[in-house]
Amino acid sequence: MKVTVDGVELELPAGTSAIDAVFQAGSDVPYFCAHQYLSPIGACRMCLVEAGTPRKGKDGNFELDESGQPKIFYFPKPMASCTMQATEGMHIKTARTSEVVAKSQAGMMEFHLLNHPLDCPTCDKGGACELQDRAFEYGYGASRYGFDRRHADKHYALSEFVILDQERCIHCKRCVRYFEEIPGQEVLDFIERGGHTFIDTQEGGLPTGFQGNITDICPVGALLDNVARFRGRNWEYDHTPTTCTLCPVGCSVTVDARNGRLERIVAGENRDVNEMWICDAGRFGHSFANNDRLTQPMIREDGELRAATWDEAVAAIRTGMTGLNASDLALYASADLTLEEGAALEAFADATGTRSVDHFPRQPLLNSAPATLTDVATADAVVVIGADLMEEAPVVQLRVLEMLKGGLLPTEFLHGTAIADLRMVERPARRREQLAVIGSADTELAGHAGIRLTMAAPEALDALMKGGDPLLGATADLIAGAKNAVLILGHEALQGATEQTLRAIEAYAQRAKLKVLAIPAGANSLGLATLNLVPRQGGLNYAQLPQAQVAFLSGLDPVGAGRPGRAARFTVVHDTHFTATAAQADVVLPALTNYEKRGTTMNLEGRLLPLQQAALNGHESADLIRALTAVAEGLGLRPPVRGLRGAQALLESRLGSVASLPERGVVAAPTKRFEAPLAYEHRPVLWTERMLPTPLSSRALTPEYVDRLVEAGELPMYTPVHPGGDD
Repeated sequence: MKVTVDGVELELPAGTSAIDAVFQAGSDVPYFCAHQYLSPIGACRMCLVEAGTPRKGKDGNFELDESGQPKIFYFPKPMASCTMQATEGMHIKTARTSEVVAKSQAGMMEFHLLNHPLDCPTCDKGGACELQDRAFEYGYGASRYGFDRRHADKHYALSEFVILDQERCIHCKRCVRYFEEIPGQEVLDFIERGGHTFIDTQEGGLPTGFQGNITDICPVGALLDNVARFRGRNWEYDHTPTTCTLCPVGCSVTVDARNGRLERIVAGENRDVNEMWICDAGRFGHSFANNDRLTQPMIREDGELRAATWDEAVAAIRTGMTGLNASDLALYASADLTLEEGAALEAFADATGTRSVDHFPRQPLLNSAPATLTDVATADAVVVIGADLMEEAPVVQLRVLEMLKGGLLPTEFLHGTAIADLRMVERPARRREQLAVIGSADTELAGHAGIRLTMAAPEALDALMKGGDPLLGATADLIAGAKNAVLILGHEALQGATEQTLRAIEAYAQRAKLKVLAIPAGANSLGLATLNLVPRQGGLNYAQLPQAQVAFLSGLDPVGAGRPGRAARFTVVHDTHFTATAAQADVVLPALTNYEKRGTTMNLEGRLLPLQQAALNGHESADLIRALTAVAEGLGLRPPVRGLRGAQALLESRLGSVASLPERGVVAAPTKRFEAPLAYEHRPVLWTERMLPTPLSSRALTPEYVDRLVEAGELPMYTPVHPGGDD
């Protein structure tokens, strides 16, 4: 259809909102209530435009004006463009070409500012506030009201993480709609009427999981991240777009650093992965990057560890390797390495000739191309077996819930994601009958499912593939009646699966014409599985660490998980914090967090995503590539990989170029996975290990070890990083 905006004629798809037509034409209107992934409601009335359409006469033809063109009949008053659908031949005028619109928008801005407090200098949103920007662009510039403004509760804690300032709230209803439409939790709403209206939750708190997203979408300083509150002004931060590696989803985030400290994590937009949402663990669980970090190497002398230089650490490695061969060195690393670090580790293992190399956690993986997150969101049936998505991959749960409300993905225009997709509605109906959740434990997602079965995941998966269990008849019928079904397999279903089981799953998926999404055990488990980072024939796996003569561990803390953490003769630990394993090591090398690295990770759908280096003060910390260079020097070897570019060159033959990936990433072609027996069982405990009150290196924590800490009173369960504090 053809639409004219401020004299610019556009060709737009049917159903486009007027506000998107305006932005597509390069014009602008202010808005506060509209949001790309929420339903349009026209609450703030700021996006006013003059709009008119041609009218057909009795003969079925458009009425013409004096010049012979279709006559445009304008609505008698300005209209909210976010809730108005553009139609064929419509003409739209913004403040650029209409004084009526300019005056109307200035009047609405005056109403928004009528009771708004003048506390911009002390507001965390100052300098990044939509209200400030729009008041400057579209307001009168001076207030005509001299009376005292309305007063309400300030610094009101909606939860431990989110603070509400009721005076600053402009009643845009973004937060209310967010909880209703995205995680499906009706916890916030308007209370009272008129000038007494305020936002609150009747339950006296917000549900843990995705509550922090309301601090991102609030257009003013009413909802604030309590962990980052009063840490700095927006213009003082160094903003670094990167990828979160706390779970296998790979959400786009922006790391805000100030004076070398990580102060805030905010969500970034990636339509293909997390849209514009991140979990609370990824948002609030970042204090470990600041607190009690290892800042320089340590070596053991006279039975005690002392601070040292890198040269001294290299000399200590050389001394510790006396009488041993380079092939005696066992190499074990965390599964949240970057792909570049993994390639460097593989090359180092080849150069030393060691057969003992492994990464943890890992679990059996399928060779077929996994379903994408967009496949999950647009499916007409989803079956989840043996997965607690809130623990293993939280944002996948949001994509499943998106599927239940119809799988409507906002249209993408030249100006980005549609600001107001008119297909989205408030309080959307969720089609529970399209979701089946099967597992031995009850999960939050099961509360949204039409089919809920409590049974062991391996038996359920086996019965589903064979089709012989009457309990699974409804699930089998759901898959058979769907055109775009997706099977999601979690840790419980995959842990300990044999090669025969994996091939049977792939064969079943092909027969049933469904796609499979297997949740990897670690943030980059899928990517590292494409590298030969598993024990070679005769080599020792991670569980056999005590049998190794010499070991190098990167990002792993087996002692903290209640397991042996030393090799027989000599141990080198490369980690971000002084862990229990580091306390037993002979040489300790300081490591960078993934917030401080440049590189690439592969998420659970096989998408290559870029990591950028945030402006954090890592002191003398080094990534794994540089650490391996130091170890090679201690062994008297030439480092097989020098720097990031050298590692990327090794990856190019397997995964293509990773040197300049777009922010949205690229789905890699399916690659044969290296298979090897599992080191030992690992169960994901994302919430516990990522939201510790102390910055332990907890990537290898098990539920049993956490329970022991709780019983001893050393770990207050579900107590997050103290908001606003350094401890």
